[in-house]
Amino acid sequence: MRIIGGEFRGRKLFPPTGKNIRPTSDRMRETIFNILEHSSGGLEDANILDVFAGTGAMGLEALSRGAAHVTFFDRDRAALQLVKKNIALLNAGDRSTLKNVTAPDFPPARVPFDFIFLDPPYNLDILSDTLCALNKNKYFAGRVMVIAEYARDNIVIFPDYFEVIKEKTYGDARFSFLKKNS
Repeated sequence: MRIIGGEFRGRKLFPPTGKNIRPTSDRMRETIFNILEHSSGGLEDANILDVFAGTGAMGLEALSRGAAHVTFFDRDRAALQLVKKNIALLNAGDRSTLKNVTAPDFPPARVPFDFIFLDPPYNLDILSDTLCALNKNKYFAGRVMVIAEYARDNIVIFPDYFEVIKEKTYGDARFSFLKKNS
């Protein structure tokens, strides 16, 4: 596992040790960030939320590519420790916040987010509930983009205030890029 592009390009991250954390592959992360660069103008100065952070690779990739700040949410103690180690490894603590949060029980947002990564455990059917809770607690900036990862065979019905602008399937995973309707 490594950072693909930007400031930390090529830097290796601490990988998960157990089977509870399923990181997005380097190749798929590269594809996701290429899509973001071309469809949204990039991540420069963006405020990012990485929910179900796991290793923190998605949020750290965003920091490497110019995001101003990333907030990482996870409830798993091992994941929180791993994200903390990876933040320290890249010396990115001044641009990162790590919180022990259980989805979809989110506290009210302090600031809205421009991009949100959602990658819940595949065996949990909580993407829609998570999006509704984030909306209710005002986590979405005006033109927020959400990147949701879920099992390719799952049928997910997203809230009607989102439009799916792109989908990508990679192995057992499906990625939906969602834009909030105005």
